[in-house]
Amino acid sequence: MKTHSKKFIHLGINFITSPQPVLSKRRMLAFQQAILNNGLEYSGLKQKGDRIILIRETPSPLNISVISSNQAIGQIIVTAPKPKSPLSLFIKEARAGISAFKDVWGTSNLQVIGGDATFRELNETASQHAFQELWESRLGQQAKSLAVFGRPLRGGGLRFVLDPQPNDIEASQVEVRIESFLGDSTKIYVEVQSRWRYPQTRSSFDVEEKLNEVNTFLEEKVHRFITGENNNNE
Repeated sequence: MKTHSKKFIHLGINFITSPQPVLSKRRMLAFQQAILNNGLEYSGLKQKGDRIILIRETPSPLNISVISSNQAIGQIIVTAPKPKSPLSLFIKEARAGISAFKDVWGTSNLQVIGGDATFRELNETASQHAFQELWESRLGQQAKSLAVFGRPLRGGGLRFVLDPQPNDIEASQVEVRIESFLGDSTKIYVEVQSRWRYPQTRSSFDVEEKLNEVNTFLEEKVHRFITGENNNNE
């Protein structure tokens, strides 16, 4: 199965922290200044319930959320919905956003418990129906076997939940979705999410390492699976 151009439609990383960040008008103003000090521009900043939300539309969309959970933990989430810039810039901006978080809430007892990172992309194909091509070319199934449902096929896909390798001390679990895109049947929608928990809490945020790990898995494993490249030598 051949795919053509690939385009990210979502990039995101989330870290779970302890203790929960204290949210207040003063902290929100401090975060606002810290964002600017770390070189990020933004369109709007607001506090809504248990979270502070920063939004930027241009030049490339960026959202940053600081969440104070009722479970005595917090979260710092950085996402780029429909990014217009490369992954390298998102990594840089995610690091800047988390640096601003540390400037405001990075107390001496701040601990990072774990987190997750999610990539979503659309892959162009040469087929008029991506799932049919995936079903027949990649999985070796007959098109007529889908006739059992008695209805026209709009779309479908695959889901894999991959457990950690035995030597993975951070116990990262990866979930992969490969589906025909319902909005355009010629495209394949791909989502990779990695979730991890640190064996011991830490005070640092390994933003670049985690995002590059997910991107490498996407390029070296998921894309090879989609195209049917031989992985027997691994």
